[in-house]
Amino acid sequence: MVVAYVLFFLAGLAFGYAASGLARWAPLALPLLLALIAALQEGLDGGMLLRLLAALVLTAGGVVLGMALDRPRQRTLAGR
Repeated sequence: MVVAYVLFFLAGLAFGYAASGLARWAPLALPLLLALIAALQEGLDGGMLLRLLAALVLTAGGVVLGMALDRPRQRTLAGR
């Protein structure tokens, strides 16, 4: 289960660093889609909502960190 959270974080980090504009937030759709599929198959419960919240927080954290790491590169490109 930990591997899934690491992958969500890395996806957010990669998109936050490499993508531009609103596309940076695209990885948030993956945990939402997976939770929707699981809810349709197994029903909705509190544990699933808690895991979804953790996945969304980690993914968003990865996006924010990726954006922070990309900031110096964006300044360099804007200064040219």
